[in-house]
Amino acid sequence: MKKTMLAGALSIACLTGGFGLQAQAQEHVDVSSIVNKQLFVASTNTSQVQSMSYQDIYKMFLLSKLFSDDQLTLVSTSNSITVKLSLVAMMKSYEDGTNLYPEGEKVFKENFEEYKKIFGDSIQMKLTQSGNSFKAEIYTAGKWEAVSGEDLNDLIMVFNRADFELKPGGYFTDTLGHWAESYIQLLYQAGIVSGTTDTTFNPNGQVTRGQLAAMIFRASGLDVNEDYEGPATYQDMQDFWGAKEVAILQEYGLIDIFDGNNFEPNKPATREEMAYVTASYLEGMDFDVAKASKTNTFTDKDQMRMETVESIGLLQQLGIIDGANGKFNPKGNLTRAQFSKILSLTLMTINEE
Repeated sequence: MKKTMLAGALSIACLTGGFGLQAQAQEHVDVSSIVNKQLFVASTNTSQVQSMSYQDIYKMFLLSKLFSDDQLTLVSTSNSITVKLSLVAMMKSYEDGTNLYPEGEKVFKENFEEYKKIFGDSIQMKLTQSGNSFKAEIYTAGKWEAVSGEDLNDLIMVFNRADFELKPGGYFTDTLGHWAESYIQLLYQAGIVSGTTDTTFNPNGQVTRGQLAAMIFRASGLDVNEDYEGPATYQDMQDFWGAKEVAILQEYGLIDIFDGNNFEPNKPATREEMAYVTASYLEGMDFDVAKASKTNTFTDKDQMRMETVESIGLLQQLGIIDGANGKFNPKGNLTRAQFSKILSLTLMTINEE
């Protein structure tokens, strides 16, 4: 008999909530007084920022961008980061119920036009790497100006939108500027994905069945030592490193789409297989799928395995997957970057509920 995932029995370690812009302005217009230090996110403080490397600040910005609702933009090169946050977005943070200090809203609104004169429509900061250190600048009065260490601390707090304690590593040189970089960083920080080396991720590499199972397993909060009760029914698991993980997922009914005698862990997963497993994971995490439509509007629906049609429709209606030109391409494979986005959006959907 298949196991059932109970609500509360599993956890998503990477998403703890509280992703909101917290900014406070003071009467004097200078960088160091734009934020109130009482509003800094819990996991980051001034001493931590001072000891952060260029790479760690970059990773923090990637995560902040993911949770900024398009209010924060990030442009990166091999040795620089330029980050921008609109003043309107900062104003909105006072109006969306996240502001804990009403007096800050009053001061910010009173000085809003002055801030615009100094910063323009947005506060922009640039970090340029130089050897083992970096230079920080802010765009003010139409030009870039150097930023002191104290001001840098305050500015980073303004731009930081996510409450994370960063893991070592995860600065992948082959994802710099990649459209999926923030999603990859989220899953790396959550311990769900790793690089192909210490400095590379191979975003365009294909996701195998074994890798798909491993990532879903890590996202589920399951434990090999506690949840393993015996081998999977597949006949080709003897030499596969993730045999126990596959056995546990099979016991929970998350990988029923792989219904042959062999699992073929090194075979690239298809898009419809991925969708079935991801939708099964959503239901297993006790996500209320009844409140979401499973209507599948892709025009190549007739090419899908019957048991995957509703799974694909569910993810489509939740905005987790999309296609191209109205088609989903169910028999196609997917890249590591593509699945990083899909799994990140799945985690965020569960967290929102």
